[in-house]
Amino acid sequence: MNPAIKKRLTRTLIFSIIALVIGGGVGYVQVQMQDARVVKHDSKADPEASSIAGLQVGGPFSLTNQDGEAVTEKNYDGQYKFIYFGFTYCPAICPTELQKMSRVMTALEKKNPQLADKVQPLFITIDPERDTVPVMSEYISLFHPRFEALTGTLPQVDFVKKSYRIFGNKVQEENMNDYTMDHSTFLYLMGPDNTMATIYRMTDTADEIYDDIIKRISPENSVN
Repeated sequence: MNPAIKKRLTRTLIFSIIALVIGGGVGYVQVQMQDARVVKHDSKADPEASSIAGLQVGGPFSLTNQDGEAVTEKNYDGQYKFIYFGFTYCPAICPTELQKMSRVMTALEKKNPQLADKVQPLFITIDPERDTVPVMSEYISLFHPRFEALTGTLPQVDFVKKSYRIFGNKVQEENMNDYTMDHSTFLYLMGPDNTMATIYRMTDTADEIYDDIIKRISPENSVN
């Protein structure tokens, strides 16, 4: 790991303790999932069995990638978008989930290279104040090379968070100069038409996610 990133993550380790004590992120995920009436199937079920009743998820966005290039959802038309929302100062959960996504992408390339190009992994920050383009560029280099990292202005990121039903708030103790972010932890799989195919939870393993994605994007199963 890059020494600068390692030092920063070590410095923010205390925030993971705060997050565990508060427990807000996990609690919100559970409430959000219940309120949205998410029907989450396991990987053995029909690929089309997962849906969200009466809830629009996703939509247009305008952000900036790790190379400083302006991008919108149209840059990824025709691909499945494998998306995680987090922040680079996250001490544990975000890097763990991004590593999980990296393992899924590596498995796709090794086992089904013809399908790997159909999936674009995206890391979208919920902390644009600190996650500038240079920071995102350095951070995302620690993960799978296919990753794109997206940031933007605060209004741009707030718009995406709202579109994707993402919870993300600052958590700051009075005696601390820095802050962490309390946030939801879903992995999204968006279809080529930018509608949501499914979501994955922290408890879903890389192998389970890989199996489910393969079922969804295989030509015999895909409707896109």
